[in-house]
Amino acid sequence: MKPVYAIAAMLAFAGAASAQATVQSVSLDDLERFATDAGHEVVAFGETTENSLRAETPNGLTYYMEGTACDEGACRGIIMSSRFEATDAVTLDKVNKANLERAAVSVWRLQDSVGVSRYVILDGGMSEANIRINLDNFLAIVPGVADDFFGQ
Repeated sequence: MKPVYAIAAMLAFAGAASAQATVQSVSLDDLERFATDAGHEVVAFGETTENSLRAETPNGLTYYMEGTACDEGACRGIIMSSRFEATDAVTLDKVNKANLERAAVSVWRLQDSVGVSRYVILDGGMSEANIRINLDNFLAIVPGVADDFFGQ
């Protein structure tokens, strides 16, 4: 009977492993699916690159998802970003402080905008669930960064 249990365990493990299949590249369609599955509205395509989209969360946060390191539409990285108009309140000291306080994202100022971004590398593979978690974490951090610059 012991060999039967071993075979059953191996089959169960194989089933669990296939359920956790890894993604090594994404397409624009995949990025759109991640956004819409999260309940977000995709409002534009191709504004930053041909493999990019702009989406909006139900609470009004606008963000971009862009495939990077692409070859024929298969992208081995994803950059998530959100941008705001920079005012005099956006000093380089505040940008540096925001970067130190939030290691999961990069905060930057470029001319008249301030942005928050998160880069996901798919080399070696990542589960779709983990990509969704990365998007959720990114979107959870962005409002706090915006409050650092524009909050009361």
